[in-house]
Amino acid sequence: MRNSFCESVRVIILNYNTAEYTINLVSKIKNQTYTILEIVVVDNNSEVSDYLYLLNHLPKDICLIKSVSNLGYSAGNNLGFKFDSSNPVDYFLVLNSDLIVDDCDLINKLVQGFKINSSSPIFATSPLVKTTHFHAPAYWQIQVRKLLSTGQLFLLSFSIFKKLFPSIFKKYIYFEEMPFNNKYLIADTINGAAFMISRNFLESINYLDENVFLYHEELILGKQIQNAGGVCVLNGYTEVAHLQGVSTKSTPKSLNLEMERHKYLSEAYFFEEYLHINNLLVKVFCFLKEVELFFKKWILFRR
Repeated sequence: MRNSFCESVRVIILNYNTAEYTINLVSKIKNQTYTILEIVVVDNNSEVSDYLYLLNHLPKDICLIKSVSNLGYSAGNNLGFKFDSSNPVDYFLVLNSDLIVDDCDLINKLVQGFKINSSSPIFATSPLVKTTHFHAPAYWQIQVRKLLSTGQLFLLSFSIFKKLFPSIFKKYIYFEEMPFNNKYLIADTINGAAFMISRNFLESINYLDENVFLYHEELILGKQIQNAGGVCVLNGYTEVAHLQGVSTKSTPKSLNLEMERHKYLSEAYFFEEYLHINNLLVKVFCFLKEVELFFKKWILFRR
């Protein structure tokens, strides 16, 4: 595979009380074969001790931006996008701080993902992301999601309907395309834990939508890409590992109620603003999600 070292990449890592993970990730990125890149770390108003750890351990050539408040995922990353380093940027690479990057050619492979033949312009691409909580290899894990009809997306918001309508759920997660390894998949969305996006496109939509604090940024961004006539690519030739839940403290085995509420409120916003579901139905959705959350908590308590 040829190199694309003529295009510049800015790597953005959002830190929230995960300084040691961020430092480790930065060291991995500095070992990448891709040379025209810069690394920007955005601290999302972490505890003082965590921020000081970053300040004292980050290499001196890394730009560290400190937010005065916890802005959440989209607004926090937007600080990194908008930062003026005076260096040209063709692509932004967004990485969760709790990622493990062992492929030293990751960035080059992601840039190559923009060059494949496609009938529509490619605006964003993701590597395979292996969630370490699950034993299955990355290429058998859920990676990206298909933007189905409004009714289908509404149903699939609830765990029970995923089980009652398995054929719709399989379509939603591109099940028929699994395994995802060693191929490119043209898809509707990216994986929010790790994705590369065209700077020109991101600027055209005025950066990430800051009306959501956390979660469902992938669906929102996917819808914006779709509305602009573009597509995403899942790059099955490279992968990263995702520890998941390090900063949110919410995993399938340990619910963080505040984070879970952020999740369904972000989804409600997506439904109302991007799928144009009426406000009354959105309120019903939020009520039902609270009921679902109650039962999830009850089931975990009983275990």
